Order: sequence, then C-alpha cells, then structure tokens
Amino acid sequence: MIFIAEITKSNIDEYLRDYSVVVCKIRNSRLKAKQIAILEMIFAQIDNEILLIKNAPLGDIKGIISFFCPKNNLEIFKDRLFSIGYCYKFYLLDFENESKIIPAGLDTVNPLIWKGRKFSVCDFYCQDIKVYEEQSPQKREFKINRDGEIKTITGYRGDGSELGRRALPVEDARCMVNLSLPCKNKRALDPFAGAGGIVYQFKYIAPEGDITSIDIDPVLKPGLDYYASAHYVMNVLDGSFPKDSFDSVITETPFSEKAVDDIIAAFSKIDSWLSDDGIFVIMCEKNQCLKVYSSMAQKNYLLFNHAIDRKGMDVEISIWWKNKNLFPGMEDFISVLRKIY
Repeated sequence: MIFIAEITKSNIDEYLRDYSVVVCKIRNSRLKAKQIAILEMIFAQIDNEILLIKNAPLGDIKGIISFFCPKNNLEIFKDRLFSIGYCYKFYLLDFENESKIIPAGLDTVNPLIWKGRKFSVCDFYCQDIKVYEEQSPQKREFKINRDGEIKTITGYRGDGSELGRRALPVEDARCMVNLSLPCKNKRALDPFAGAGGIVYQFKYIAPEGDITSIDIDPVLKPGLDYYASAHYVMNVLDGSFPKDSFDSVITETPFSEKAVDDIIAAFSKIDSWLSDDGIFVIMCEKNQCLKVYSSMAQKNYLLFNHAIDRKGMDVEISIWWKNKNLFPGMEDFISVLRKIY
C-alpha cells in the first residue's frame, strides 16, 4: 500500500485529476505531536486510501498537515472528521477557481501557487466546539457508586490518588481510538478503564462496535456499565477470555511506578485474548515506558511511539501490532514519518 505522495510539476495534474487536497489544522494543545496527528488521520481513513502529501502547499503555516483523498471517497472522508482527536478544522484547495481570500486561521505570506498551479482555500469542515467541551473530563457526566448509592457526577476526575487520576483529554481519547483502526477493528478492550474516556469515545466514533471495559474499582461500575458494551469489576490478572475475543486494546495505564509489574503482567495475559492482527494502543507515563516496552517487544511489533505533553505530566502513546505486516508499505511510511516535524 502507498501512504505518501511527493508532488512535482510533472505529476501534479495526474494527482489532481483523481484526488482532492484536504488541509487539516492541528489543535494548539497538540502542535508538538504532528507525527501522531498524521498517523491518526491515516488510520482513521485507512479504507479511504488517503495519502500524506510530503511537500504540501501552505507549508509556512504552523500546525497544518495535508492529504490527498480520492474524489470518489471525499464524502465518506468528511463524514469521519467529527471524531478526529488531534485535528479539528479542515479545508479544501480549489484549483479551478482562483481567490485570494484565505479562511481565518490560515495565515500565509506566500502566493497561493503550488507547483505552478494556482489555487484558493475553502472551508470544508469544522468540529463542533460545544460537543468537544461537553465531552471533556470537566463537563462530561459519569455515574459512580458512592456508599451503595448511584450518583451522577459532572466532571468526575477520580479520587486524586496516584492510582486514581482519571482525566484523559478528549483529543487523546479520540486519537487513541482512531489509532486502533476503528473502521476495521470492531471489538475493543480497555483493561484500565477509569472514568471511561476511551470507552466513551470508542462508542462515539464506532457506535456499531463493541468495547469491553475492566477496572478494579467498584465505585466506577455504574458509569462503565452505562458506556461500555460489557464491563467487569476485577483485576485484569484475574480475568479470562477466549483467544480472538478482541481486535484491539486501547488504554491509559495507571500512572504509578508501583503499578508497572502488574501492567506488564496484564498486557502479557491480554495478548492471548487478541486476534492475530490485533493492535495495542497504549498511553504510559514516561518513566514506565522502558520496562513496558521491553516486555511488549517480546510478542509484538512497535509500530510507533511519541511523547505527548499533558501539561506537566510526561506521557507517551505507543502503537503495537501483533502482525508486523498488517499493511504492506507501512514500515517505509513510518521511516518517513519520523523525519517530519
């Protein structure tokens, strides 16, 4: 498969005949995670056969990435943009109608010419900021069991303990779900579900899919019962599922050095529940990564990992595949991706 295109004056017309050019604006909070933003778009749209444009127009603008989308797939492509995590605003380039008016937020000093072709920039899609805010940990409702009484809490963020921080930002939860290939993988597991940020976004992005949640804390049962397809109050190490029960594992680990051994043991056990083409998408606290990665590498292939700035907490997102050859050509694309900043 091909995931990237490099454009010259001699091949641009050939591409523009079959593809539309979509420019995506990255959220200010994730400008330093451009590589992950690119990978999220590729995976969220994997069946739409989009291509990253290596030498795209408007290159002087900070925080944008551009893709070719087959014209026949453009409507399906657009239908998925509501769920992207790291990008939130999208534009189309028009090579048929010239205009010097540029939409707000795209400040360029360069003429609107790409490889000899003049273009204009049009608004294509913008995510609903109200929906985003309502889904944030500060605003989202969550049910808990407090002393035997079920209560609905707005902005539940855990109990404040080292093992009880539960406030995954919307953009990270959406991004991690998209990295799990939700258009293909419909059976997901979150083994450290917390307040259900990933579970919630999985059902938001892939409502036809099934996600199973696990958490040891019985306080969280009502909320996770409500969001997940199935929920279990237990330690993952006590769980048992048949082989091929899940296509993907998407989770934010407990951010505690004390939990590392249990995290490693949990992932080792979960590996046997995953399909042969299964995917792990994991967010770890940076100090946990070395030990977790060392263990994961014994059975899985590290496709990609990248540091994420969580406002004072250093974390990384990593993507692991059981089948290294899940998509031919992906390894070459990743080598190019790592050079993009």
